[in-house]
Amino acid sequence: MNPILVVNDDSSLLADITKILKEGGYFHIAASSGQQALTMASGYDFPLAILDLKLADMDGDELYQKLLKSESHYTLPVVALVDSLDAEEVAVVNRLLPQGQVTLLSKPLKREWLEDLFERYGEKKS
Repeated sequence: MNPILVVNDDSSLLADITKILKEGGYFHIAASSGQQALTMASGYDFPLAILDLKLADMDGDELYQKLLKSESHYTLPVVALVDSLDAEEVAVVNRLLPQGQVTLLSKPLKREWLEDLFERYGEKKS
């Protein structure tokens, strides 16, 4: 099975998203930093990545590029989580958009948005 990847340095938001994934029975990997995500991601082809745009150790677009390079044979739809679209987030979004299929979701996230994404992209555990 290929897991959904969730990367966010806000521990509360990460816990909320993973709770919805667990309740739905979806296979997933959660990380609180870009480096942790890269370490955990080895060997997986993710059907979807939910990335924070501004992680403490790297921006979301940098993480996305590194994920694609690690598994160069696939495309990776990404959901970028945005707060207020300040100048820094806009810069990251502008670098991210040309790289692939990107959906923007604003915080606070709505459960139904996530459930819809997980249903479309996720694989349920047996």
